[in-house]
Amino acid sequence: MTSEFKNKKVLIMGLGSYRDGSGISAALFFAHAGADVLVNDIGPATAFTAQIKRLKKYRNVRFLFGKHRKTDFQTADYIIKNPAVPKNHPMLGAARKSGVPIHNDWSIFLSLKDNPVIGVTGTRGKTTVATLLNEFLKEHYATLLCGNMGLSPLAIINTVKRDDVIVAELSSWNLQQLPTIKKSPHIAVVTNLLTDHLNKYKNLNEYYKDKERIFAYQKKDDFLVANRDNAELRKRARTARSRAFLFSKKPFSGNGAHIKNGRIVFRYGKAVMDVCGVKDIRLPGEHNLENALAAVCAAFIAHVSPRHIKKTLKAFTGVPNRLELVREVSGVTYYNDTTATTPDATIAALRALKSKNIILLAGGTDKKLNFKAWSKEIKKWRPRIIFFSGTAMDKMQKELKKYPHILGTVSSMKEAMRLAKQRARKGDIVLLSPGAASFGIFKNEFDRGTQFVKAVKKL
Repeated sequence: MTSEFKNKKVLIMGLGSYRDGSGISAALFFAHAGADVLVNDIGPATAFTAQIKRLKKYRNVRFLFGKHRKTDFQTADYIIKNPAVPKNHPMLGAARKSGVPIHNDWSIFLSLKDNPVIGVTGTRGKTTVATLLNEFLKEHYATLLCGNMGLSPLAIINTVKRDDVIVAELSSWNLQQLPTIKKSPHIAVVTNLLTDHLNKYKNLNEYYKDKERIFAYQKKDDFLVANRDNAELRKRARTARSRAFLFSKKPFSGNGAHIKNGRIVFRYGKAVMDVCGVKDIRLPGEHNLENALAAVCAAFIAHVSPRHIKKTLKAFTGVPNRLELVREVSGVTYYNDTTATTPDATIAALRALKSKNIILLAGGTDKKLNFKAWSKEIKKWRPRIIFFSGTAMDKMQKELKKYPHILGTVSSMKEAMRLAKQRARKGDIVLLSPGAASFGIFKNEFDRGTQFVKAVKKL
């Protein structure tokens, strides 16, 4: 399977910080395949001590940190791009001019494996949907859950069996290189298309185009599951060649899942199947109703029984870092919603909790997003706010103007939790839902969430 890469010059652009992320997993995969591997990252070697240690045993792996050399990109046989690397990077431009194919871990995996793949993307909800869908499927199939949650498919490629079903959470960057292989998942699920990542994309259309790749190369016998209530997605889904199933919080007559009279219903042709009551779903918030509908739709397409879907829905309590109930201490409840890196996500969290006794940990690094709607929601629920310093905080405070409930600005989780503990009263909720990226104070949003959970457990 990997003999085609033996002695090929493979440049890994971006090593990354996750243990089983795209960069390190690609480097290990190609090293094991006998390729001539150059690991190239603009960061210093000191930032990648653990990753270097894992690769040093391979004599066919070289390292270059702190800079790029154009000749390396022009003379490589393959370039493997880390998700964090912008697609318009000048070095990638030099590679394209030289005819060097640019891949990522997903385009390599999908070019080598013919396993059925169910891919889930969207601005919000993709981790929850992928995880719930995996729970639906795993009693009927042998499944492997991987992707944007920190597990590259190349980290597990050698354990994949012929009949395994791959459930993949796919970010826009994971999907970016699919045109190289012209292949999309057999079942593509798109939760929504919202405003995000304008610090990395020229405009929203460019971002949405990357998302569309999840169904762009589907065939007539493939399936697309899409959110009928999202106007942008509904418009773009019309271009799909595959069979479309929609989901909505309102009744409609087409194929897919919807809510009617407080019940989740799935329709296919003339067949209508009652799944369960909305009250059976333990995930809080309207956004999680949409997540449940998306997963239900895909599960029916995969021939999971209604009885098993209902049983699984009633037992599913969510995933870490997504409005995760950490614990209650002295009458104060702590929620970890660190993956709320956009204003829309924080708005969803506030609406889900429906409380005017919230201490909100917000702010961080801006992604060139608009905080007007966020500000309006803040003024509705009136949380007391502890801000993490950064460019997002500046924009948030500008929108809030003379908001009277700001408790302070901090530059660490330790400071934030100390202040939250001082000001929290019995019956309060302390909610980490930043509405912004984490870079600057934290390594990433998962580091931010981990620090929050550890601090809460020490209370």
